[in-house]
Amino acid sequence: MTNAKPKYISDLVVQVLRELGIEYVPMNPGATIRGLHESFVNYGGNERPKMILCTHEEIAVVMAAGYYRATGRPQAVMVHDIGGLQHASIAIYEALKNRIPTIILGGTEPVDLSHRRPGIDWGQSAQVQADLVRNYVKWDDQPVGAVSVVESLLRGYQVAMTEPQGPVYICFDVETQEAEVPDDFVMPDISRFKVSSPPSGDLEAIEQVARALMDAEWPVLIVEGMGSRPGGAQAVESLADLLGIPVVTAGSSFSLSNRHSLNVTGASEEAFSRADLVISAGVKHIELIHKKPPKEPEALHSGARGFGGNHTRRGHESVISESTQVVRIGLDEYIIRPWSAFYGRLMPADVSILGEPTAVLKAITRLCQATLEGKSIHQRVADRKTKAKEIHENIYQRAEAELRGKWWATEPISSARYAAELWEAIKNEDWILAHGTLWGWEQLLWESEASRWTGAIGGVGMGMGEAMGVALAYRGSGKICVNILRDGDLLYIPGSLWTAAHYQLPLLTLMFNNRSYFQDEGHQIILSGQRGRPQETAQVGTRIENPATDFATLARAFDIYAEGPVTDPNQLQSSLKRSIEVVRQGKPALIDVITQSR
Repeated sequence: MTNAKPKYISDLVVQVLRELGIEYVPMNPGATIRGLHESFVNYGGNERPKMILCTHEEIAVVMAAGYYRATGRPQAVMVHDIGGLQHASIAIYEALKNRIPTIILGGTEPVDLSHRRPGIDWGQSAQVQADLVRNYVKWDDQPVGAVSVVESLLRGYQVAMTEPQGPVYICFDVETQEAEVPDDFVMPDISRFKVSSPPSGDLEAIEQVARALMDAEWPVLIVEGMGSRPGGAQAVESLADLLGIPVVTAGSSFSLSNRHSLNVTGASEEAFSRADLVISAGVKHIELIHKKPPKEPEALHSGARGFGGNHTRRGHESVISESTQVVRIGLDEYIIRPWSAFYGRLMPADVSILGEPTAVLKAITRLCQATLEGKSIHQRVADRKTKAKEIHENIYQRAEAELRGKWWATEPISSARYAAELWEAIKNEDWILAHGTLWGWEQLLWESEASRWTGAIGGVGMGMGEAMGVALAYRGSGKICVNILRDGDLLYIPGSLWTAAHYQLPLLTLMFNNRSYFQDEGHQIILSGQRGRPQETAQVGTRIENPATDFATLARAFDIYAEGPVTDPNQLQSSLKRSIEVVRQGKPALIDVITQSR
């Protein structure tokens, strides 16, 4: 980046972002952001921050989210006018739901109507443009003038990074971007504008929880996303080890090693059935853990077996006794919005602590440690550890037996066999799961003592962008970034392959190609059965067939190494090995794998 004094306000934006530590700006170009665009290139040298060209704004926003998932460092995104903001809107919404701090930089046509071009400038202007996303950003602004622009960027960064984190939107009139910086402008000392520390919880409530833990016979700890918080996974492990607390992990991101003997994820109902104390920390939708779906209908089509209960809206039952004491730790009350009920069901809690989960768990651990001496709970702790280990080992023994006895030889390949073959291929590599799941089998068959799960922000069409953001973070590191991508997901945003190829992202994309929007096929199966109508018609409007997409050919069109379609499970391992060798060289690769429905 040049050391020259910023001449234009758009230059000033580049300088502030650089001093805030923004490294990348995923974007799609447009006339209303031309001032910013030119400054990133000619003032900033397109380095720190560097623009990343995307073929759709949704890809750009999710790419920034993936980068944050991998590094804990927020990025900026550039979107053009109304159209770009509309394209980006679902990804911005998902960023709020998933607490991803992102600085969305927008542009709008001249506010002074006498300066607008006939036609196009009018159709791309709105008053106020932020109304499009105001319901699902933490804050928005449209600053005018150098002083306001700098303050807006600093405030936006602070708001985005303050817990609970989320996206902000800052819109710049084109004339503001292209205006010269006044001669008397003085840049503030950006290092003095710190992000506020999150609340660490009420001490009296923390002491109450510590006492309850010391008295409990069978406490259970539920956690989510703790690996993405500095010291979070260590805080979970320290408390669990100290008192022998069984742990259930929620979500797809890392919180505790899946091979830790106290990790009983996969047998939560058994763990909760004995619980006299349940503590949740950082869990967004606790009802997903608290409640189990109803039994599958007797008439359920065989193709939908195993998930029919999740397609039934009524009849979910709590797996936690009414007499069990419940503690909730987190900051979700601070991010509730009236427009969308993404906050979920209001669940009872005997103690509710508004505090950053890592800080609260550490405080509880310190209090328990200080009072452990002289307490007669050591045998109780040892017994809990023994029982939790037994539950833990049974989970993996059952999984291995099911893999070999039921799923190993099926064609097309099953999720279980897919997970086993993939683990065999990557277990000696430096890998990270950048996106995706094999319906939980990766948690059951893989082994990881490090934070190798970044989690997924959800939403069809977002997987590739998120995975590319993770791969961008690890470009040049030698790490194998694994992307398990559903066929319907890539069909939303096939242009993402251009970005992966152009920037040489070390991404191993493995298609989960069941040639169906099978989640919705399941809904049709369930509803048709309930109405006494043919269930075979569930394929209409859900199957992605005739033609069946050849994803390997699609990838090759973007100059990406690709194999497939792979239909024989016995051929998958050799394809994986060849493709991993390509990714080791810092290039993307894709394997089109034809799979069972789930």
